[in-house]
Amino acid sequence: MKKFALLFALIGIVNYSYTNSGGSPGGKSGSPASNGQTCAGGYCHGGGSATGNELVDIQVDVTPYAGSSNYSDTISDSIQTQVYLNVAAAGSSKIGFSASIEDASGMHIGTLSTPSSTNTKITGSDFITHKSSSTAVSNNTIDWVWEWNTGDIGDSVIIYVAVNYTDGNGTTSGDYVVTETKTLYPGLVMGQSENQMQSALMVYPSPATDYLTVKADGIKEVRLYNTLGRFLSMDQSWNTTGNDQLEVSHLPRGNYILHALFKDGTVQYKHVVLQ
Repeated sequence: MKKFALLFALIGIVNYSYTNSGGSPGGKSGSPASNGQTCAGGYCHGGGSATGNELVDIQVDVTPYAGSSNYSDTISDSIQTQVYLNVAAAGSSKIGFSASIEDASGMHIGTLSTPSSTNTKITGSDFITHKSSSTAVSNNTIDWVWEWNTGDIGDSVIIYVAVNYTDGNGTTSGDYVVTETKTLYPGLVMGQSENQMQSALMVYPSPATDYLTVKADGIKEVRLYNTLGRFLSMDQSWNTTGNDQLEVSHLPRGNYILHALFKDGTVQYKHVVLQ
């Protein structure tokens, strides 16, 4: 009886590892909707440790079919985008992931889909993950892409990603998970030339203590908001000349979102830390 029980347990372990090589189950992106869970919890991957060389890069192309890529952290409602996830392998030979796109309260935002020839798939309608054919590392890197119609993004939206680094031993042991997020803010989607112009916005230092320097051509007003993932009441506003030193010593320490309003009506955002 004990031998049969042991054999059954081993079959369960092998089957679990094999099944999830074809994609993570839903609810494992480390997001609020996942209750913070990743594939490093419960009957899942674990036992390994990070090397310090891991890098998870998330980029959103806001004009994926316009003939040239236009990556931006500023998006608008109901547009079709493509999300690119690039991961430095840090020595792992096989890597998988789970991702979701939510607001700060854990509500899934927009609609996920996959291109016709893609290396990702959707689980549970609201989570995106790898396929069994898209876990092999090449030249110490691996990447995935999926489509996202933004829907109603509200004040901000967050892309949650949990990346599973494995040691390729065919089981769930010796693996570990690295999480990453990217916060996106609403605004006008700009053309390529406009996007290059807006990239001239400079805000420094960050972290800041007493002053923030803001430089940009065509800027009209700067607003600074305290943020906890969603905008709260305005904390400070300045009319600007495009080259200003703004006093922030009186503001509470913490994370802020700087809104730069331009004369042509466009808006750009910068994350600022006061300490």
